[in-house]
Amino acid sequence: MKIRSWILSICILGFGTTYSQSFQAFQKAADKALEQQDYYAVLHYCRGALARKPNSVEVWYTYARAAQLFYAYEEAEKGYKKVALLDRKNAFPDASYQLALVYKGMGNYPAALSQFRAYQSLASEEDKELLKTHVQACQAAIETEESATYKITPLSKRLNSAYSEFGAWRQGDTLYYSSYRFENKEDKSRPKRKIAKVLYAKGNGRGRPLRYVNSDTLHTAHTTISLNGQRLYYTQCKYIDGGKIQCAIYYRKKDRRNRWGKRAFRLPKEINQIGCTNTQPSIGFDSLLQQEVLYFVSDRKEGAGGLDIWWSVIEKGENKYSEPRPYRGNTAQDEITPFVSSADQRLYYSGDYAAGLGGFDVYHGPLDESKDFDRSSLSRPINSSYNDIYFFLDDPTEKKGLFSSNRPGQRYLDPLSKACCNDLYAFEFIPPVDTSTQAKQDSVYPDPTMSLEPVPKLNPDLDTKEEIKPIPVPSTLADFLPLALYFENDHPDPRTRRSKTKLDYLSTFDPYLEAEETYIENYLKLYPAAEKEQAQIKMQAFFEKEVAFGGERLVLFSNLLLQRLQEGDQVEIFVKGYTSPRAQSDYNLQLGKRRVSSLINHFKSFQNGILRPYLQQKRLIISERSFGETTAAKTVSDDLSDRKRSVYSIDAARERRVEIVEVKRN
Repeated sequence: MKIRSWILSICILGFGTTYSQSFQAFQKAADKALEQQDYYAVLHYCRGALARKPNSVEVWYTYARAAQLFYAYEEAEKGYKKVALLDRKNAFPDASYQLALVYKGMGNYPAALSQFRAYQSLASEEDKELLKTHVQACQAAIETEESATYKITPLSKRLNSAYSEFGAWRQGDTLYYSSYRFENKEDKSRPKRKIAKVLYAKGNGRGRPLRYVNSDTLHTAHTTISLNGQRLYYTQCKYIDGGKIQCAIYYRKKDRRNRWGKRAFRLPKEINQIGCTNTQPSIGFDSLLQQEVLYFVSDRKEGAGGLDIWWSVIEKGENKYSEPRPYRGNTAQDEITPFVSSADQRLYYSGDYAAGLGGFDVYHGPLDESKDFDRSSLSRPINSSYNDIYFFLDDPTEKKGLFSSNRPGQRYLDPLSKACCNDLYAFEFIPPVDTSTQAKQDSVYPDPTMSLEPVPKLNPDLDTKEEIKPIPVPSTLADFLPLALYFENDHPDPRTRRSKTKLDYLSTFDPYLEAEETYIENYLKLYPAAEKEQAQIKMQAFFEKEVAFGGERLVLFSNLLLQRLQEGDQVEIFVKGYTSPRAQSDYNLQLGKRRVSSLINHFKSFQNGILRPYLQQKRLIISERSFGETTAAKTVSDDLSDRKRSVYSIDAARERRVEIVEVKRN
């Protein structure tokens, strides 16, 4: 049994682009990708097949099904409507039912209700009860207004990217979460598939990878911390077949320097059962048992079906746990992302139930197994017709917290499908105006009955206390200019004299961001103790306001460029490369060309080659301007032995860049 990729909020991009394939080749590739649950690839291959046979009902059904599973609901709706028009032999009788599910997932409850009722005459007797539940859920959603007592706010775009962010929790002013946007450096797929890493963000700052915990070849995600703050639990997951992922739970202990140690402890086989996935750990205190308890998700065969929640008492000893027991709220459907609220002794989790609003909704139930089980769902707008998962209650008394959702309105990895990925949201309970003499207590979040030992902060960082103001998105390509994109020293492809590289800019961008701590550490050596704090703030500002800002703007620029090309424009982009003066001029000339080459590769590979036809037709032209280190600032050292100044100073780092300096539109 294996975990589905979207449970980790991961969008799979592991396929190559081939323009000369036949209809049969595209159809076969789509079917194989569907078996591997690589839904993004299915959409790509189906588009190729439909370009050759636009009336193939089989391909349209596959396309619609993949889009539905990928939560690209607009594309799924289009696909199922095509099937309804083309399926004269009634080869796909369930298409109308699937379309009803799509409408429900979109929150179009009247259309879903009509579609479910239309399908009732075709449904088998055993399916009619399920249909009845869907009908009742749609009716209830139509009749129930969205609660005005919750304020929902997406977190900053410094945290939410075009990829998936999920599993957020907060300690003090520090946020911890997982992000699926890093390249698997050893992946043999082309292009390389992404992996998730654990990040932390201080105050209003940008997320930074958590030291020592992450892997460069495995997904690292789903952190939680022990009650005494001495163990960090997390999962590491690997691809085992196409888009399928299998996970195991680990923990690390604090070392003498109060950092997470380099040794990873894999939880025993009772928790990490062989042959199945074990993921999403959550730690809480069971007041009845008076013990610390680990909750986690597994698809082991002893469960109720699909993904289930299990729990185990953490016993005294190095790595000892009681035999896991299933959570009594498990069903034949999936239950995922548990969160233990020790304060109110309830378990919050997400379930994919027909009685819900659509997709995964957040539910909660008691930890005390001696009590009658009552499953309750949270109201809208926390729950929606989309997937609402990874619920975290920040403060039971103030009734605020975090969750992840793929609801529309944020950035898309694939704007064409408007699908993928999850973003982080904050919620806050706004008490209604109470005109009665005695306010009623909200039953969802009772007052806490116990207090837990404060959790020590991880990797404390300096807070600049700077108010972050939203930066308006430019409406024209020229408004982005000049667009500076920064590189690590001697990258891409260090210690070579080649003028071209196979890497694209964004594949060099993330490793550079991950090197921030190394730059800070070396940069601080240039300053006396009294000036180190201000120097650290300056280096952090460089990475946040220049390096990270440039990469984010490049994605926005590329999306707007695509829009202009689709509208019929012809665009010429002028690019200029720079280097710091550490090497000889002839070497720097080739290095500058490699940097320009990586940017050209970005436009070639953007959204899986969507700009390539425009490049081939000369409707998109990329021209190079002269470059090198001749214009480097005089404050930049060229002393090879002085790495602190020639490599790690801000002045030197600013010179290692490529700029888009001009754009012409015809």
